[in-house]
Amino acid sequence: MFDGDLLDDDEFPGGVFSDEIDGGRSGAHLRLGDRGITARTSEGREFVIGYSDCDLELGGDSGRMVFFRTADRSLTFFCEDRRFPEALKRAAVGELFEQVDQILAAGNRQRWVSRVGLWVMLAVCVLVLIGGYYGVVAGAKSAIEAVPMTVDEQIAEAALPSVLSEFGEEIESPNAVDAVQGVIDRLAPHSAIQGVNYQVLIIDSDVVNALALPGGTILVFRGLIDTMDSTEQLSAVIAHEMSHVTLRHHLRQISRSVGIVAAVHIVIGDVGGIVALGTEVLQTAALNNYSQGQETEADLEGARMMHAAGLDPQAMIQMLDSLPDAHLHGALSWLSTHPNSDERIKAVQQFLDEAEPRDYSQLDFRLEELRRILDDAQTEVVLNAERNDEEAANDQPADHSSDEETDQRDGIKSED
Repeated sequence: MFDGDLLDDDEFPGGVFSDEIDGGRSGAHLRLGDRGITARTSEGREFVIGYSDCDLELGGDSGRMVFFRTADRSLTFFCEDRRFPEALKRAAVGELFEQVDQILAAGNRQRWVSRVGLWVMLAVCVLVLIGGYYGVVAGAKSAIEAVPMTVDEQIAEAALPSVLSEFGEEIESPNAVDAVQGVIDRLAPHSAIQGVNYQVLIIDSDVVNALALPGGTILVFRGLIDTMDSTEQLSAVIAHEMSHVTLRHHLRQISRSVGIVAAVHIVIGDVGGIVALGTEVLQTAALNNYSQGQETEADLEGARMMHAAGLDPQAMIQMLDSLPDAHLHGALSWLSTHPNSDERIKAVQQFLDEAEPRDYSQLDFRLEELRRILDDAQTEVVLNAERNDEEAANDQPADHSSDEETDQRDGIKSED
């Protein structure tokens, strides 16, 4: 094992489990990078695990050892340094925020149990009783990463008609959609999952809202576009919603909502069962019903994507800070379904304080231009409806009954 006093601030003493190592185990330096952890053994070999391809566990004799595993468990890093969990949470930004918080909470529970000797046996019995349930749920959380994104797309496709019937009609404006798609195209290369098939729908509603369906369908409400103070603030909301998609929060919510049934379907890989359950659960009231940890994850992942894409992530804080006082209205307003808190703003600010400085640039369009395009599109819809009504009226057959009655009266007078 290495001497921790000789390591840099972003390195920690630990080790590696791998079949590629003689004996299956070796001490190592663990270095926290932008997208994952690198372990360098005493023999100079390096192994890497990405933050998006990992599962965290807490264990060891001390109860404080953090195990960082790949999804197939073929490679495991471990570290017992007390500073490691908090440093990992900062380095991984949004991708591991909730998992690290969970293992820290688990560690606190373990230390509490160890100090209450009289209740040890009772605590063990309780943990055994609920362990089966949470074991399956934990297995579902790990298995979600292996579920193909096509499952998310199938759930969204099945649920979309009911979502649109609840929220309003789509505004048919290719130019407006292209403008919003430009935001996504700039952010997508820096997202946690590549190749997501994003689809933008602009909804004709003055409610200040935006939401994402699993698989990449993003609904942006006209009220949100009219409310934002800048294009960057709009991009912050879109980055947040994209993060819910790439972090697979919808499947996690489905698993949490349906409980053990959904967890079993996910663990055994029953795609048909997942789609059926997901379509049933994914009703409008549940679309934005994320946990506080998931909201913070989406904030941080969105801010990371903006920073990587050269968009100023300070707009995320400005948007979170300004909307509640100035613009919230309606039960479906964006921040009423995504509750604001000082903790979320502090988390994004901490990321900005620690991010490497870089130059930011603006998007290719302004909000005023997008609003004008939408106004023109909606005006055209009204004019087309009026023209259709007028044409329909002109096509009605003429009523000549009054003329025939007049002719008959004139004929009678002539005979007299």
